[in-house]
Formats: sequence, structure tokens, C-alpha cells
Amino acid sequence: YREEEEKTLQTERDLINEVDVLLGGRAAEQVVFNEISTGAANDIQRATDTIRKMITAYGMSGRFKNVTLGKSGQGYGFGPAEPQLVREYSEETQKYIDEEIARIMAERFKHVLSLLKEKKHVMEYIANRLLEKETIEQHEFKEIIQAEADLAAKSVKAATEKSAKDPSVKSEKKPSAKNVKTAKTRSKTEV
Repeated sequence: YREEEEKTLQTERDLINEVDVLLGGRAAEQVVFNEISTGAANDIQRATDTIRKMITAYGMSGRFKNVTLGKSGQGYGFGPAEPQLVREYSEETQKYIDEEIARIMAERFKHVLSLLKEKKHVMEYIANRLLEKETIEQHEFKEIIQAEADLAAKSVKAATEKSAKDPSVKSEKKPSAKNVKTAKTRSKTEV
């Protein structure tokens, strides 16, 4: 993570993180409702565009590393907003681009879905918090995430210590939303 002021240039990791964030709404629908809706359509389009640009404009693909495919933003009209009407690469390359976009989208969606399933208790806590006060400021969101991370680390440490003493002990269960709230309150009072 880099501060917003430092993000005039985006790394490949920054762009992948952006795609993950954009897929978060769709993945949350899947986790909570076990179905998807049209609600994430714009985010999916933006994620697709980001991945397409990584491959065609930024030279961030396995096959075409450091190569730009096509003239960026050049069409038959006047200005950069005009659509690209002439493809400057083969159908085979277009097929590769389409398959690579689909592969990366599937890979990132799987990652985000897994993360949200693992952290469902935090997602539910945040959703309930949003129902209470409608918006959460960045600092509060960071406090919630940090409290959960601290609590998870303490749970892992306790489980490790417990299993060292008693090998029959498995692992501790994930922190509940109540424990996240308690840890968040503790971290505020400790500051």
C-alpha cells in the first residue's frame, strides 16, 4: 500500500489490487447471498478495462512483456476519446488478449472470494456498522481492519502456544464480529 499522493504511477501490483477492490462487490454478493446480481456491472467493466490496459497498453502480459498492442486511443475521430476501430494485431493475438483477461479475472475473483469467505465476520461487522452510521471514514475502517489483524495474530499465537503444550489441540476458530469490536475498542483505548 502506498499513500494516495505517491500514486501518480501505478505498479502492476497496484493495478491488480485495484481489480481486486472492483471485484469485491460481486464476491460479497456471492458470499452473503450465494448469488450474483447486476449491481456490480460497472465495477466488472472497470476491472475488465484495467486488465485489458495492463495487457495491451502497459506491456504487463506474459507473452507481450514490455510491448504495447495497438495505438493507444487513436481512432478515426479527433481526440483520445474516440474508439479504436482498427485492430493492429492478429486474431490470434486478440484471442490471447481475451483469454488472458478471462484468466486474470477468474484468478482474481477466486482470490477475492476466498478472502471474503475467510474474513466474513469482519465484512458482517462493517456492514452492521454501516447500517448504524451510513458512512465509515478511512481512519475508522483502518482501525477495524487493524483490530481484526491484531486479534487474529493473538489467536494464532495462543493456538500455537496451546498446541505446543498439547499436540491434540487443533486450531482456534476465527475471531467473531463481537471480538473484532472488542479488539477495536481496546486498540482505541491503548492509543
